[in-house]
Amino acid sequence: MSQFLVVSPHTAEDCAKVVKLTLAIGYLTHFHWGCKAGEHCAWAMIEAENEKEALLSVPTLIRDKSKAIHIVQFDPNDVTQWEETK
Repeated sequence: MSQFLVVSPHTAEDCAKVVKLTLAIGYLTHFHWGCKAGEHCAWAMIEAENEKEALLSVPTLIRDKSKAIHIVQFDPNDVTQWEETK
């Protein structure tokens, strides 16, 4: 499995509906929401096989506006190898 950062923007008008739909599909607590600060976007770290699978955590209402970014975590050995190739 790979890690994906899911970014899910939505409008203020759709906010309550998006939150309710996210609850209904079982992903409400996976997301962190900026809505109360006026930033109508939600972010989540999702383990999935691919981007398309990661986006299943987003309600269909806004899925086409959302994106899943494949992310990795570097370790010190990665950095050392880069320094040696200079």
